Amino acid sequence: MKLGEKTDVIKYTTCAAHCLNTCVLKVRVREGVIVSIEPDDTINPGMAREYERLPDEVLDRGRVQRRPCAKAYAWLQEIYSPNRLKYPMKRLGERGGGEFERITWEEAIDTVAKKLVAIKEQYGPYSITHQPYDLYGTCSFPLASSFRAGFACWQNHSCAGSEQPRIWVLGKDPYKEWLSGTVNDLVQDEMNIFSAKLIVLWGMNITSNWGGAAVNNFLRAKKQGIPIIVVDPRYTPTVEVLADQWIPIRPTTDAAMMIAMANVWFKEDLCDKAFIEEYVESEGLEQWKAYVLGHADGTDKTPQWAEAICGVPAETIEAFARLYAGSKPVNLNASLTLGRQFYGENTTRACMYLQALTGNMLIPGGTAAADTGLWMNSWFGLNMPLPIRNWEDAWGEKENAYVPPTLMELHHWPKAIVLREKLDKGEITKKEYHNQIGSTPDGPSPNIQMIIMESNNHVNTLPEINMTIKAFKMVDFVMVWSHFADMDSARYADILLPLGLSAFEGAHESFWGRWWAWHHCFILRQKCIDPPGDIRPVEWFWTQVAKKLGIADQYKPNMVDVPHDRWYEALLEDDRKAYEEWAVMPEIAPLKPPSWEEFLKKPIFRFDSPKDPYYPFKNLVEKGENPFSGTASGKLEFHSELLAKGKEYLSENEAQVGNRCYGGGKLPPVAQMTKGGKDTFYSEDAKEYPLLMSSPHAYYRVHSWHDNNPLLRDDCYRHAVWMSVPDAVSRGIKDDDPVRVYNDIGEMILPAYVTWRIVPGNVVVHHGGWYRPGKEKSRLMPDGIDRGGSANFLTHNTDLPDTVVGFYPAKGLVQIEKWEGE
Repeated sequence: MKLGEKTDVIKYTTCAAHCLNTCVLKVRVREGVIVSIEPDDTINPGMAREYERLPDEVLDRGRVQRRPCAKAYAWLQEIYSPNRLKYPMKRLGERGGGEFERITWEEAIDTVAKKLVAIKEQYGPYSITHQPYDLYGTCSFPLASSFRAGFACWQNHSCAGSEQPRIWVLGKDPYKEWLSGTVNDLVQDEMNIFSAKLIVLWGMNITSNWGGAAVNNFLRAKKQGIPIIVVDPRYTPTVEVLADQWIPIRPTTDAAMMIAMANVWFKEDLCDKAFIEEYVESEGLEQWKAYVLGHADGTDKTPQWAEAICGVPAETIEAFARLYAGSKPVNLNASLTLGRQFYGENTTRACMYLQALTGNMLIPGGTAAADTGLWMNSWFGLNMPLPIRNWEDAWGEKENAYVPPTLMELHHWPKAIVLREKLDKGEITKKEYHNQIGSTPDGPSPNIQMIIMESNNHVNTLPEINMTIKAFKMVDFVMVWSHFADMDSARYADILLPLGLSAFEGAHESFWGRWWAWHHCFILRQKCIDPPGDIRPVEWFWTQVAKKLGIADQYKPNMVDVPHDRWYEALLEDDRKAYEEWAVMPEIAPLKPPSWEEFLKKPIFRFDSPKDPYYPFKNLVEKGENPFSGTASGKLEFHSELLAKGKEYLSENEAQVGNRCYGGGKLPPVAQMTKGGKDTFYSEDAKEYPLLMSSPHAYYRVHSWHDNNPLLRDDCYRHAVWMSVPDAVSRGIKDDDPVRVYNDIGEMILPAYVTWRIVPGNVVVHHGGWYRPGKEKSRLMPDGIDRGGSANFLTHNTDLPDTVVGFYPAKGLVQIEKWEGE
């Protein structure tokens, strides 16, 4: 920097994407422009490989950097992309054509306000769906209470296949925890893994999907000699970097391997009898034991039986089972993907069974295996509050008598739109319609005519993309907030609004907010630069719409007169009040937080990890309270009385998750290897589509974030369909050949990546690739065959009514052939 030039301004923030880590980004701003994004220097500055260089007493306190991954450093390409959407736009031509013209904010506000009134008057209050992140029976439409319209959804995109099994086995209801804001008893502290004698990562690829300090801790555990075993269909970076052993397995068959492990334990008397006697309900355990040993159905579930199903050699299963039983404590971390498949609830239940049978659930180093294990809630330090004021204090927002009813499962709003036409024509009954979308048989039916897409890309990220596109085309009005006009969902907007990047531009996206916490630190996202063009805050927009509708006195009256260019400053003033109130709280003051002025210089607050790390249920165990008081027996239950009531009961009665949970399905009362369903190796569809496609998260994307980022494509990442060598050879396909991947609901053309890193019969198209329609069109792909590799064209939105859970499908049976076209 030359003499006389302005010095750089340093700001701190954290990613606003969906990996849920609190990586610290040091942002260097020069004359209003970000010139670099740098690593965390708020602790151990400039130090790489802290786990090799710092003493254990420092590392044990959690005093390590929150180092970002490659995606964080690439944000510059997103911020300053020449394709960035900077102004409000309205559609030209047909919906989906992707042609827009610039309009003013006043026109956008006026259009949306008029549409809200007209659609509510014509179609009723349940005609508006707002989709940033409805879950657990909540409605995210900002004006729902004051405008008296909108509805709520049940379930959770991420954890659907594991959360309800928690209730069946452990009596832990995530919905009640969500409402109460209490600690999630099932999580573990970062340091808990160091108390383990064996770490098992079942389907978890943490080096690709976890940032912050997680990988640093696992590297340290490996250095300390704690064995790490990874069970996964792919040879992932986690296997390469961390694993002492990789056990490749056929996807959707994990339950068979777990059942066979228990078979070994029962026969060789390797179970923890003391734990079982004290904590496990005996009758249900005996029912499952009879199934495992074949007394119930005549089939002994031996490792040889499992080998034929899951592809893992019987001797490997036997050796792993014995190692597992003899390595207490075992830190079992089960991926959420185990529940994102048909009958995945069997697998997530079996994970809990394994930890219970070996006594690994209520001890340091152990896990409940009912979640990822590493998943940490955002309550700062487990029980400590964040400096956040409630909305009534901050904005004057008032609650109204209107409470949006829960009308469907979270990701079924496209199906609700498509099937509504059949309901109106009398082609299906109301009961059938409600059963398909996951609603009470006798409640009101949604009639969605207005889609509001905010901070999401549902054309890309929901299963069965063609159904979602069809739904977008059927409704009266679509409004989308987006960073780019060519993003999948944006192309189908009538009104397209530019979205600020909340990590850098002071925008306050409604779900993520400005504060974020992880384990024993939190950060305030600082505004680093002004947004480009005429990008304005989302909540400012809704406040202006409320003003236009005459309901501003109920919706954020304290903010109604704040101009958009002073919005961040007003929020920051609220943050100051919240921080100063927080800093003097009895549980916070002894930690000696800095003054607000000092905090803003480096807005990351840390405190030491506890000397005794948190393990699942630790708070209850130490108080002498029953950790399984939520079950009917007061013990951990292998048998579900709810599932035993059968499909007819489950299709018409609430199952107590997120207010509603209606379905049916074939799930047995105890976890079994259930064959059949959609998109498994044992589906009837496998005869025509013999390859099972998985759609894991990619290292170079967070969901669909960054798919258009030039730093994270081409020479550093080739988006392709992974195929095993035998599968490719049998089809005459070589590496990098263009191939057609298809099934009964979609098709795409993309390169093949031929590799030994994946088990035969399984293929992979990584989640998050944008839909890029090619010039070729077909019956299945009327808008153009996908050339971008958007995996959800091939995943079916058919979980309900075949399941009680409403899981989020992430697999699809496909066929692949060499593409001979251009």
